[in-house]
Amino acid sequence: MLDFSEPAVWWYITRSSAVIAWVLLTLSALWGILLKTRILRGADNPEWLKVVHRFLSSLGVLMVATHMASLYLDTYVEFSVLDLIVPFRSTFEPFGVALGVFGMWAMVLVWGTALFMDRLPQKLWKGIHYLSYLSLFVVALHAGQVGTDVGEAWYTALSIILITATSLAVVIRIVITRRSAGVTTAKASVAPETTPTSPEKPSDDSFMARVVSRRDVARDVVEFTLTPQDSSLELDWDAGAHVTLHLGNGLERQYSLCGDPADSKSLTIAVLDTHGEGGGSTWIHQNLQEGMEIRVDLPLQNFPLRPHRRYQFIASGIGITPIRAMLTSLPASREWELIYLGRNKEDMAYLGELESVCGNRLTLHVSSERGGRIDLAKSIDPAAHVYACGSEALMEELEYLVHPSRLHLERFTPRDRSNEHVAHPLSVSWQPTGQTITVPPNETILEGLEAAGIGVNGSCRRGVCGSCEVRVLAGRPAHLDSVMSDEEKDEVGAFYPCVSRAEGDELVLGH
Repeated sequence: MLDFSEPAVWWYITRSSAVIAWVLLTLSALWGILLKTRILRGADNPEWLKVVHRFLSSLGVLMVATHMASLYLDTYVEFSVLDLIVPFRSTFEPFGVALGVFGMWAMVLVWGTALFMDRLPQKLWKGIHYLSYLSLFVVALHAGQVGTDVGEAWYTALSIILITATSLAVVIRIVITRRSAGVTTAKASVAPETTPTSPEKPSDDSFMARVVSRRDVARDVVEFTLTPQDSSLELDWDAGAHVTLHLGNGLERQYSLCGDPADSKSLTIAVLDTHGEGGGSTWIHQNLQEGMEIRVDLPLQNFPLRPHRRYQFIASGIGITPIRAMLTSLPASREWELIYLGRNKEDMAYLGELESVCGNRLTLHVSSERGGRIDLAKSIDPAAHVYACGSEALMEELEYLVHPSRLHLERFTPRDRSNEHVAHPLSVSWQPTGQTITVPPNETILEGLEAAGIGVNGSCRRGVCGSCEVRVLAGRPAHLDSVMSDEEKDEVGAFYPCVSRAEGDELVLGH
């Protein structure tokens, strides 16, 4: 049993925690680069990589905290709390210890902001996140300056491995990013100069994009590839995400991303022309041409692909778009199948591509050829997690057939939840500014917030896109949206004020 009264115990804890922390932080950085570059495509899953990346980062932070605590408790060299958190405060190896302090604060800043990345402007978060590379470099210098094992063969070998691995990973990261940027630039160079369709200045959550390609992928379905005008902007998104387009006729419309999530320099959408009078899809088909510019919101995720052993994808019509991106993100070792439903083959986007890629994993049901709808009750795999997107009729049938724990849906239209709640006056407090507003029964909470000058984004205003997401800080929400399950919303505190209200008379909301 360890005797913590012995100074040698703290010395061993200090040494081991420092080495373990360095290894973990290096692995975390490597994992982050794997996540970003997807160089292990076919063998990894983005969501799994994220979980491992966060776990390694958090464990590394814990080891750094252990290292600092053991330094404070070790009596061999006297360190005060200020010595450990203020650069050049220590009289013992001032420069070497200061490097460790700088590395620690950079690491804490990266780790802390990562916890709130969804609530920070992307450029700010990304700029801070790049400090992780600087932190590793500083930690390496710190280890070489004050490490008690400097000069030992094993320590030298470990240092060489960690520094070399980090350097190679950073080079790979830079090369792949530049290669992606080069391809994007080549695409954009063929597009003619035109007047932007949306003259407004982009906010921190949006950017101006150019249409670099347009092609027909089915009857009344056109695929568009968009690239940011700002070539330095990297588009972080995972399969299942969608974007909002700000159209030239004043409308805003959401479209699932159907390209490759590993491509951080372009976004691909496929738009079905519904031929609705004054609708967004018809405007896009008639007006959006190669070379034109349009304002686009940053990708938003409400339909993530989680790690599972077996998947069953079900798509009807244009619901194939998010599923197509998911198929590119699956590890080769996973079991999966796709059920693709449509009325006529001519209307089914990417059909030829999917038949080639999926092979016998594709079950195609064309109702005009089969003489009716598919019998889903006989087609559902009881061992698989079901990911589905399509018509509301399909969504409702799957909700009846599949247990909620295995069902993951992306809706194009909201569920009718009007009979679940009777609206009454509400007192809504906005925690960031301390404002309290009264929302009458005939007004949405989003409208009340906007009238009070509180900046909350609102796009579809039907409880589908998720762009107006805020956090419930106090009170009992009455979820009336169709973004995700109510249990998932309660778990993370998410609230969508465009349609949802409160069970009681008060709510406290914030970012």
